[in-house]
Amino acid sequence: MAYFWEDKIADCVYTNPELDTVKILWKDENDIYREHYLAVDEEDEQFKALLEVTSYEDIDNRTKAANEVVRQEFKDAFYRYAERMGMTIDYEKNPEYKDIDYFKFFINFDPESPENKERLFSLKLNIFEQDDVKNSDVSETTKSAKTAIRKSSDPIEALTYYQIFRNDKMEIKKDDDGNVVGVYVSFQ
Repeated sequence: MAYFWEDKIADCVYTNPELDTVKILWKDENDIYREHYLAVDEEDEQFKALLEVTSYEDIDNRTKAANEVVRQEFKDAFYRYAERMGMTIDYEKNPEYKDIDYFKFFINFDPESPENKERLFSLKLNIFEQDDVKNSDVSETTKSAKTAIRKSSDPIEALTYYQIFRNDKMEIKKDDDGNVVGVYVSFQ
């Protein structure tokens, strides 16, 4: 059965966090955009027809893109408001705020945040690009340290294992199974 929105779809996104409803944006014969809402129900004939022209992955990707647009619009509006109200920080006059996002990354690291995951990945890559890591002797200690850096789940842990390459008094501690569980740091 043909539906009025078929062959006219401009976009299709989820409308709620439960992902149980989609909004189909379609253009009518007068070039006016219309919305049509469907429950996500694989038994429903309209939803089956929709899946013939798109996929769950496509709907998910379009939803993420639409949410990112809204998120950026909100950020821009908030920034304009803050600027208008004199609430922005001039980093030249207030250098103590210059690195606040950097410090938040270390102190308030959220392992579920995609942005933090990306920053952690970049940090690990940067560690492996350091000369003292690239040019290190091949030993059980350096192999263990590199593995621990790769597996580290937060930035402080990654930097702690990096110190193995910078301080010869540091020692890697392993459990009975040989897994790295920490680093002993000598302050002398």
